[in-house]
Amino acid sequence: MKYIFIVNAFAGRGKSLRVAQNIKKICLENNIDNEIIYTNKPGEATTITQKYKDLKCVIFSVGGDGTLNEILNGIVGSNNMLGVIPTGSGNDFYKTLETVYDLNPCIDIGKINGRYFINVACFGVDAEVAKNTEIMKKKNVPASQIYNASIVYTFFAYKFKEIELIIKNTIRRDKFTVVAICNGQYYGGGYRMAPNASLTDNNFDIYYVDKIKKIEMPKLLLKVKNGIHEQLKMVHKEQSDSMIIQSENDIICNVDGETLIDKKFEIELIKNGVTLFNDKNLVDRIMQK
Repeated sequence: MKYIFIVNAFAGRGKSLRVAQNIKKICLENNIDNEIIYTNKPGEATTITQKYKDLKCVIFSVGGDGTLNEILNGIVGSNNMLGVIPTGSGNDFYKTLETVYDLNPCIDIGKINGRYFINVACFGVDAEVAKNTEIMKKKNVPASQIYNASIVYTFFAYKFKEIELIIKNTIRRDKFTVVAICNGQYYGGGYRMAPNASLTDNNFDIYYVDKIKKIEMPKLLLKVKNGIHEQLKMVHKEQSDSMIIQSENDIICNVDGETLIDKKFEIELIKNGVTLFNDKNLVDRIMQK
């Protein structure tokens, strides 16, 4: 089986390019039929992946969560398997994948307004924080501190918007601080929003947080970071395989590190949506762990 490595040349501020050299070496040493392709612009990874739709390959994402999302959107519906080489600044999906030990698990994925996602879709302050990370990257903030810097920036700039949630025919309308639809456990560079989420349970773990004062946000974020926020009264959790989020005004959604803006979002779970190639030994060797 041929291995296709799609490398985001800009991910991890050069880390992907360094890892690509390890890939070449390991594939040569082990006689692995492979191809390494570099991306240079948004959306290109999806287009490249779709070129292999009639074959049976392992297509590796070499980058962060955004690159992974692009490849996912090109691989769904094909016979190809999805591999993950985590070289981005966040790599949140891989943190959940590290707890999965099957070599070829068939996992659930999400779909939001026609776009597939593998990890988390979120709204509210955390979606704004994720969007503002692009501003922080342009300011040469160290990769490990990009998300924290964006939190501080967003803390002063964020404005609450009234949104409507429809879950299992129940309507809730409020100015929520956070709404997160989770397939994986982590987002935002290691914040454990859904500590018990499973990639194979046919449900999203859905969290919505009541509107709180900005001064309370650091406490909430600290709890989320450690995965112990479910005990807070302001935090509500449900499980469902679909929901609708809408507003009279444009709202920002962050999907696997990518930003969508719309007034209405229809979200559904796709059971057994993609098969992973989860060879941890190969990944560790490539990452030189």
